[in-house]
Amino acid sequence: MDRSRIPLTHANFIDFVKQTNAYLQAAITPTHGERLGLSTSEVSKWNTKSLSLINLYEKKNDPNTRTPPVVSQFKTDMKGFRNFAQPVINRIAASTNANDADAATFHITLHPKTRTIRSTIIKELCYAIIVMIGGCKAICKCRSILSGKRASLLPDCDMVEVAYIIGDKETKVPDADSIDKRMRFSKATFMLDLGTINSGKILYIYFRWTISTHPDLAGPWSKVYRVIIA
Repeated sequence: MDRSRIPLTHANFIDFVKQTNAYLQAAITPTHGERLGLSTSEVSKWNTKSLSLINLYEKKNDPNTRTPPVVSQFKTDMKGFRNFAQPVINRIAASTNANDADAATFHITLHPKTRTIRSTIIKELCYAIIVMIGGCKAICKCRSILSGKRASLLPDCDMVEVAYIIGDKETKVPDADSIDKRMRFSKATFMLDLGTINSGKILYIYFRWTISTHPDLAGPWSKVYRVIIA
């Protein structure tokens, strides 16, 4: 069994190239590359190298196009890809945003993340950006004043809690504590699937920081955010 992050055998190597490139090129928001801290240039270079290698591999395995120069070029480009990709994969493995899907795709092992949990009531507000991405799905990016414009959990907290209702322009929005529809998320960026049945309606949503083991220390609710569902 080939146990290295980037496989050594040609067949396993090309499977890895196809799998990782498809993952990085997936049309989602945010992209896997953005979430993992890769630059646009790195993702583009990964794609260019992958497509070239796949083409060479097919030529190498076709008796009609297999020649010594083709085999030699494939081996050279394979080595070049490994030299380029390994440092990138090392960064992915160290990313605090790396998840189980990333681990399976890039053949990495995630180390348990430790977080210091506070023991006092949270006072900081949670600020959010909400983007509808189609299909009545919303991407929510949460931050605190401490993190600037970058989405991240509040230090010493491990969850974001949301309270929301779906209505129309005439809906009288209750305060957050009166809303039963609650969800909690362990990452600062997450997706809400609001259901296509609610297309054209309005999402009214509050956010706050909380601690999974001490919900009694949860922070104050944010202002209510209003977004048209699409």
